[in-house]
Amino acid sequence: MASSKKIGLIACTGIVAGNMMGSGIALLPANLAKIGSIALFGWLITLIGAMSLAYVFARLTTRDPQVGGPIAYAGRLGPAFGFQTAVLYYHANWIGNLADCLAGVAYLSVFFPALNHPIPAGIASIVIIWIMALVNMMGGNWVSRLTTLGLILVLVPVIGTAVAGWHWFDPALYQANWNTSTQTDGKAVMHSILICLWAFVGVESAAVSSGLVKNPQRTVPIATMLGTALAGVVYILATQVMSGMFPADVMAKTGAPFAASTSLMVGSWAAPVVSAFTAFACLAALGSWMMLVGQAGVRAARDGNFPKIYGEVDSHGVPRKGIILSAIKMTLLMAFMTFMSSKGSNSSDIFGELIGIAVLLTMLPYFYSCVALIRMEGASLRNIVSVMAATLGCIFCFIALSGAENIKLTATFIISLSILMFYARKQGEHEKAYAVQLKKNPPPDDRLG
Repeated sequence: MASSKKIGLIACTGIVAGNMMGSGIALLPANLAKIGSIALFGWLITLIGAMSLAYVFARLTTRDPQVGGPIAYAGRLGPAFGFQTAVLYYHANWIGNLADCLAGVAYLSVFFPALNHPIPAGIASIVIIWIMALVNMMGGNWVSRLTTLGLILVLVPVIGTAVAGWHWFDPALYQANWNTSTQTDGKAVMHSILICLWAFVGVESAAVSSGLVKNPQRTVPIATMLGTALAGVVYILATQVMSGMFPADVMAKTGAPFAASTSLMVGSWAAPVVSAFTAFACLAALGSWMMLVGQAGVRAARDGNFPKIYGEVDSHGVPRKGIILSAIKMTLLMAFMTFMSSKGSNSSDIFGELIGIAVLLTMLPYFYSCVALIRMEGASLRNIVSVMAATLGCIFCFIALSGAENIKLTATFIISLSILMFYARKQGEHEKAYAVQLKKNPPPDDRLG
């Protein structure tokens, strides 16, 4: 791949932070309002876990840069782990992409009220999916430019709220919003962790797309740590100040949280501007995530875990056919979601369900990556930082899983085990094919002659 088509440190950091913040922050205040400002503890736990995972991926990329990120590193533990991770990670990401789309459409509804209705919103989402697919086919440079611009635009209202919003912060309201769920404080915090973790899904973005990065052994680790830290600080400040700006029931119902906060601070004229900025950032993040999904498919295909069509790339390293296939899947799921929305579900509820599914499906890939680092560097005092980061990452995965609803956790467990059944079938076919080939062309007997 020509070096002129590859991305540098600033763009790579933009992809990491943009993948997390593009849609990660857009609707989270509305979802967290259903739990309360007690989510502060969930944020702090999640930030520690996310920084641990960031270090794990940074270290893995330094030691062994591989296209595919978690898929590649799980494969280091064994082919079964690689196959399971490829299926989980790939599907978690394209499913999660729809959350980006929903967030963008929710903010666009400020300009086009018809998008508040399920069918127009579904049609718009499908059109956007294919526009972003076409952008991805133009190469990583275009995607990185859009994501970096989107990050800059979304940071205007988000940082504005995080910094200036404290003037409108009401401590009494913050306290009243402390635990708005029907759960105990402990359960509320555990539930908030799963939602907060969605904001950090993307910590591995640079590692997955290392094939599109200049000097990945230096660029990817720095971009991963910087992008994660930037996103974490902004997340906590912005969401916490908003917990003291609006009653929880009001925030839970809004489709454009940052448009609401900016309107309160500077006037109603800012709502459409902020909505435009945030919508663009969400859709740019969608494009970036589609690039990541394409690269994950390439790695899975090269490992023999996906059909070869996913691994076909053009002269610039872009998996055009893989991007089209993921867009088709997203279109079908979006059509199904549109049907469900027409039955009474709202965007915020569907957004919450999508991020819950996507986060749970990424837990095993993250866990395997942490274990891969321990295996690669060894558990010794000389590598104490790596061991501690990997251990904290593993513990964090356990905490996130324990905060899931029973039905979602059970479904994730069943899906993860079912994938191994397909792997066993795949291996059985390979062994039969090898036996047939061996029978047709037996190895020469060294004892003869």
